[in-house]
Amino acid sequence: MISTKELQKIIKSTKILDSIPRNKYLKEIKPWLNKKEIIIIKGIRRCGKTHIIHQLIKTLPKKNTFYINFDDFRFDEYLRVELLEKIMELRDKTKPVYFFLDEIQRIKGFEKWLRTYYDREENIKFIIGGSNISLLTPKLSTVLTGRNITFEIYPLNYKEFKTFSKEPIDSYLKFGGFPEVVLAKDETTKRRRLEQYIDDIVTKDILEKYELSNASQLKALIKFFLNNPGIKISANKLGKQLSIHKDTAQKYIEYIKDTFLIFEVPYFSYSAKVKYIGAQAPKYYCIDNGLHTITTTKENKGTLLENAVAIKLLQTSKELFYWQDIAEIDFVADETAIQITSTKNIPRRELDAFKEFTNKHKQITNQVLISQEKEGEENNIRFISVESFLSK
Repeated sequence: MISTKELQKIIKSTKILDSIPRNKYLKEIKPWLNKKEIIIIKGIRRCGKTHIIHQLIKTLPKKNTFYINFDDFRFDEYLRVELLEKIMELRDKTKPVYFFLDEIQRIKGFEKWLRTYYDREENIKFIIGGSNISLLTPKLSTVLTGRNITFEIYPLNYKEFKTFSKEPIDSYLKFGGFPEVVLAKDETTKRRRLEQYIDDIVTKDILEKYELSNASQLKALIKFFLNNPGIKISANKLGKQLSIHKDTAQKYIEYIKDTFLIFEVPYFSYSAKVKYIGAQAPKYYCIDNGLHTITTTKENKGTLLENAVAIKLLQTSKELFYWQDIAEIDFVADETAIQITSTKNIPRRELDAFKEFTNKHKQITNQVLISQEKEGEENNIRFISVESFLSK
């Protein structure tokens, strides 16, 4: 096991970074620093979790506040619960202590260890971070029930983007909101960083975690999803397209969702049975527009608008669905039917879709059409420009 001297050296050499404050998250998280619950901060790699953690650290006394990132290669051979025990030896037991443990999911069994200290000692505050939705493993997810509060971090939304950059909305729609990508000065750098992010996620969050030896099928599946935001497809159909068993396809989909690369939008129905039958497959979107841009050879403004709106709704809506019969409604969220179009002259089919949907779901009366620039209201349909919608 690592020596105390080496551990102290690593912690001391880890610099607490300066960065543009993510005030939206700081406002939500800071009040919980003085409460007992374990704070869980999770989100896709490079979305800014570590910077938010560092911004929180700067609000606390330096003494008895520790930050450890388990992605540091110097910890690679020590990733066991014993390492956590070694870290605990560094604290002053007579005073309140804050432990910020980043990428802690790399240590198997960390949940039970956390619970033990949470239940046993009053003076310890844990703030943990990770790059998986299932940061708490399914087997042990009940271990911390009632003992934690979770915050999910996303790449910059458009409102945040404007505090980081003076570039126009087209840049946000094309390259998304990963902070280091937004701050990059040229397109080549933006693309290289996004490509590296995907490689890191595939390697660290899927191949290493699940000990997969054949990466080619998985990479093909990731490229397929990132290249086709809004695709409606079942695991069965996907398996046939990629010549893999449907159970393998479903397993890979869950792995990819777990990294935050993609998210699922199910079919809208008040009937649970209708929601999940095979004919009503979910739609999939990528968590950041830049991930789509670097995996496609043909830029489509409509696809970029739809994916950006999907990301916004994911963050702001209680539940998010789509609907389809003869026509299709892009999204149903918070009792509102939402359509997106990239054309200046709004196609009749978009308006007819509202009529078909509201005839079958009379309880949903709010209708919103998001386009490039039209604003106003006509025939009970509210028109909002994509920039206005994303700026909310």
